[in-house]
Amino acid sequence: MIKYPNRTVQIETKNVFFLRGYHFHDSEKITFDSADIFYTRQNITKDIALGADAGLFYLQKDGITRYNGMRYGASLFWKHFIFRAGVNKFDDFSEFVPTIGYENNYKNHNYSIEYTHQNSLFYTYSLCSYKKRISADHFSLSDYISFQNKKNLWTNLTVNKFNNGDTEITGQFDWRFYYSKPYQKRFNYDLALEGWYTSHTKQHSCFYSPSFADTTILRIDPQYIFSKYIGIQAKAGLGYSFKDNSQAYKFGLWFFGNPQKKLSYSLGCLRSNSARISASSSYNYQECKVDLGYSW
Repeated sequence: MIKYPNRTVQIETKNVFFLRGYHFHDSEKITFDSADIFYTRQNITKDIALGADAGLFYLQKDGITRYNGMRYGASLFWKHFIFRAGVNKFDDFSEFVPTIGYENNYKNHNYSIEYTHQNSLFYTYSLCSYKKRISADHFSLSDYISFQNKKNLWTNLTVNKFNNGDTEITGQFDWRFYYSKPYQKRFNYDLALEGWYTSHTKQHSCFYSPSFADTTILRIDPQYIFSKYIGIQAKAGLGYSFKDNSQAYKFGLWFFGNPQKKLSYSLGCLRSNSARISASSSYNYQECKVDLGYSW
């Protein structure tokens, strides 16, 4: 199974090669870019698979200050458990990154639990996090629930315990409550409601740490499939932040396809003012992702 942004592609295989590119830029003139490669070798034994990954990333502020880095690691998959030992290498220091995960199914639930420890810049996109070497114990619990008629609900609870004394707790959900009947087997659309709610136990100036922030958005996701080579999915939503008393929005466009049974891709960009990392009332960001998966 290869998971892409906004969709899941099933691939039965012994080997998986996965490439991901990511770009983030916001109104605070912060830019984060990364490119990562993942490889998984299945069926080492009945219950064991092995994986390896490597990537490059950089963070810059105002187009001037730039920090380069690389990350790499090795993973062991045993039954429903994932164990990864990784290293993040920055300009002037390196850090060991352990990850432990668990994923399983129960009836119509697909849930996962994960723990990771690394520099908090990957969660805050803050130069201060890098300079002061603020690390975070990252805990995540997700549940994907499938209902009839292709309706589903994704929920997530994340806790970031920073070593500067702050603890961030974030709850999210994405509920696809309506799925239209396909029109000529090519066009359909979803209606979804999503929410993002976060709180911090300590307010400080290093990165955005509100006592509470919220965003709730009603969204429509139309999709048209031209052929196995290309399909288009759009996202458009409007909502509200009760804490900030402001309107929230997001819109984006993705292209995807399965040119071959073993080859799949997805690419697209999104613009939004939700899930803030800044207190600015005019805050907005853009992010783009490119995913390519191949199995054999």
